[in-house]
Amino acid sequence: FAKIGIEVKPKLNLPQMHKARDESVGQLTKGIEFLFRKYKADWIKGRGKIVGKGKVEVTAADGAVQTLDAKNIVIASGSRGSAQYSDQPTSLPGVAFEEGKVIDSTGALFLPAVPKKLIVVGAGIIGLELGSVWRRLGAEVTVVEFLDRITPGMDTEVATTFQRTLTKQGMT
Repeated sequence: FAKIGIEVKPKLNLPQMHKARDESVGQLTKGIEFLFRKYKADWIKGRGKIVGKGKVEVTAADGAVQTLDAKNIVIASGSRGSAQYSDQPTSLPGVAFEEGKVIDSTGALFLPAVPKKLIVVGAGIIGLELGSVWRRLGAEVTVVEFLDRITPGMDTEVATTFQRTLTKQGMT
């Protein structure tokens, strides 16, 4: 646009962005539900634990527990977006979670405004992804990692390229 004389000044509408995210998650969830119905697969919602060969114990949101027998088990851990099934995230010793100040990745999805500064503790893929989003929206993002590189479980060459990309975005 700039080459042809059109100037565009983007303006962030964070509530609309959150709404669009929620709608996308809803559509994806409905798509998964459709596929389960189409292929006649049972979808048991809850917190699962493999308790033996071909046995899964499932605790529903209401606390009801059932044990299921299956020839095959698919582990689809999903995200912690549904707090009723999730454990508390791992915190740092001596650092308590505090809404709006010390948050986990789920809290980072729901920030009501772009933070001026954001420190991501741990250079795992989820923290880096969320840090990258907030950086592109204007936050000053610093990542702190104990190990000598980001995404330690990832191929070294891929991780190095990924770090270059994040650095070009302005993440420290």
